[in-house]
Amino acid sequence: MFKKSERLNRTMFAQYFKIGKRSQTDYFTVVYSPAPVRAVAVVVGKKVYKSAVDRNTLRRRVYAALRTGILSTGVYVVISKPPAKNLRQSDIILAVTDLLATVGKAR
Repeated sequence: MFKKSERLNRTMFAQYFKIGKRSQTDYFTVVYSPAPVRAVAVVVGKKVYKSAVDRNTLRRRVYAALRTGILSTGVYVVISKPPAKNLRQSDIILAVTDLLATVGKAR
């Protein structure tokens, strides 16, 4: 997990979700917005997993992949898609790094 100061609260989430630039792959969508600090949120909906335990497991795995992949500042909101539930941990890391590469090209 990221520190609490690096996570988005509800008001910041709604604000950046509206104004951010979107980039997507087969498994994830990222909403990126430039900001002076680094802030991250991961969303795993009930369409991906019905069980909260499984949603939280996927969320923690994506946070772990983001921790190694994000080096720059900005606001990142990562939204998982239903095919993401078939990924293993190593595949999640690859998918997230590909996603962040697409965000890097879009900037």
